[in-house]
Amino acid sequence: MNLSYIEYNKCKDKKKVKKIYIESFKKNERFSFWLLKKCAKEGNVLFNIIYDEKALIGFQYIINFDDISYLMYFAIDKKNRNKGYGSELLKQLSSKNKNILLSIEKPSNGYDITYKRKHFYLKNGFKSTNKFLIDNDVEYELLCNNEKIEVNEKIMKKRYTSMTSSKIIRYIISKIFNVKDIEIE
Repeated sequence: MNLSYIEYNKCKDKKKVKKIYIESFKKNERFSFWLLKKCAKEGNVLFNIIYDEKALIGFQYIINFDDISYLMYFAIDKKNRNKGYGSELLKQLSSKNKNILLSIEKPSNGYDITYKRKHFYLKNGFKSTNKFLIDNDVEYELLCNNEKIEVNEKIMKKRYTSMTSSKIIRYIISKIFNVKDIEIE
């Protein structure tokens, strides 16, 4: 593997990245793509497109605040899954970021994609916080790579408010996703 990262704004495969995004996340889990692009221009948001040589592999969307990196979106193109890319990328991310937090759709009782996704993260060094939240009618489980992260409502609010300094964009985000009344179970 010869992985490289390119900022979304500098990548040549914008349409392919958007397609991966739409295919990888359910509609009620997705921000509008224009919103992600707009927030990626802010200094604390990383929208990294990942290549192996010249082949598009996937992307990471990370919001940095305080000493936490919130991995908001992470997707590997369907044709490149199960080839070790996801594990390698998480390994690289964890080596650069001491405190990574992410949310996954709460696994169902069956052996489905939600179960597989959680198992993937656990196998790659993430731990369950045993904390859950509901956002835009989706129940999420919170995972982290450092058990010392104190996951609370304040941190979960800050993941969205740290995306942008624009009051208008913050307002739009608050109308779509739960920013103010986050309750962690």
